[in-house]
Amino acid sequence: MKKINLLLLFSLFVGLTACEKTKIDENTGAFDKGIFVVNEGQFMHGNASLSFTDEKLSQVENDIYKSVNHVDLGDQAQSIGFAGDNAYIVVTGSNKIEVTKANTMEKVVTIASGLTNPRYFETISSSTALVSCWGDPSVTTDDYLAIVNTNSNEVTGQIPVELGPEKMVKNTDYLFVAHQGAWGTNHKVSVYDLILKQITNVITVGDRPNSMVIKGNFLWVLCGGEPSWTGNETAGQLYKIDINNNFNVVATYDFAVTEHPKFLNLDGDNLYYYLNQKVYKMPVTATTLPTGEFLTYSGNAYNMETYKGKLYITDALDYQQEGTLTGFDLSNGQVIGTQSVGLIPGDLGFHFN
Repeated sequence: MKKINLLLLFSLFVGLTACEKTKIDENTGAFDKGIFVVNEGQFMHGNASLSFTDEKLSQVENDIYKSVNHVDLGDQAQSIGFAGDNAYIVVTGSNKIEVTKANTMEKVVTIASGLTNPRYFETISSSTALVSCWGDPSVTTDDYLAIVNTNSNEVTGQIPVELGPEKMVKNTDYLFVAHQGAWGTNHKVSVYDLILKQITNVITVGDRPNSMVIKGNFLWVLCGGEPSWTGNETAGQLYKIDINNNFNVVATYDFAVTEHPKFLNLDGDNLYYYLNQKVYKMPVTATTLPTGEFLTYSGNAYNMETYKGKLYITDALDYQQEGTLTGFDLSNGQVIGTQSVGLIPGDLGFHFN
């Protein structure tokens, strides 16, 4: 009997020790070094999710938000951003931002007030972030940037902007906002002065600006143009804008009328963009668009982003099954790995804390 009791006590001790070890491991940060994949899910189905993988795509963990918090993420997750120790997951269809501890995915709070069709999150100071919001997509005059206090995690105000604000990029002085036009169309880039804390300029560019990068004193804006289904097809264009000279357009690169490029990225001194299942590489010193592709992608890219010598492409496949994430080495264009992620994978969050 004593032997049995001793065995039971030993088993309990081992079990408790194992539980404690698991807890310690979780607190050190299961998600502190890697790539978050925001899976939109199907609109109105509430099946958005979040995946996490390493830089080399050697392994992946799917549906991590639900695994940690035991609740669904929401309807149509759009993007992810970071401020301090927290991750901010923008869920457009649910009109909210889920705030979590970035390293553990443990939920901190839900920001649900002051957000109507939120899109992208950009930190602008140690205590403030801006979130692009469409407002009502059928109304052309209610679009805005929501001001988020990242200490209290509350929306504290709004900055009215042009129709259809989407992605944002910034340097030390300015935040630039691309306006595709929500359900309509637009051809503007707003300039938010980080010192004056207001919109100071609106730059006219080509139709449907979809992505931007900053290299030195220049803002590069890629415009997809009007697609053929609109009945008023226009060519894609790439703009080079001098930030320090009144935001003057210093160069415009025109695509063919039927060409609609997207996903402009920067790595070192080279621009990368996607067009018709091909990735193109263009030095920032080039005076013409490249005539040949850097690599060919056999699928249909839903998003493309570069990070420290690597390029990552998400693919929604048929929008009914789990999508994929594929990585490429920018030194030679070779595939470094592919992983199956969630449904309709879009935005990527690079988190190497």
